Amino acid sequence: MNDLILSWIRTAVPAAVGSLIAWLATKGLTLEPAEATGLILAVGGVCVTLYQVVVSTLQRRWPIIGVLLGSTRVPTYQATAKGTHSDRPLHTL
Repeated sequence: MNDLILSWIRTAVPAAVGSLIAWLATKGLTLEPAEATGLILAVGGVCVTLYQVVVSTLQRRWPIIGVLLGSTRVPTYQATAKGTHSDRPLHTL
């Protein structure tokens, strides 16, 4: 599998899991739609981050845990000799 696609999968799975957890956390609460949206976004962001951190940390010890991120394979990235705009100073970009 292409490393770019693999990285997308390993980003999308935690986002989906975090969003589901956040949505479930609001069930049973009586909130205005704007409040519910804000709560889901805040809790969702925290859940996505925690899920990604915990699962990737556990995967280092037990590689099979990576399946919880969508794949046990970790993408690898090659360093490029010259990046986009690498010949220009940062303040001119």
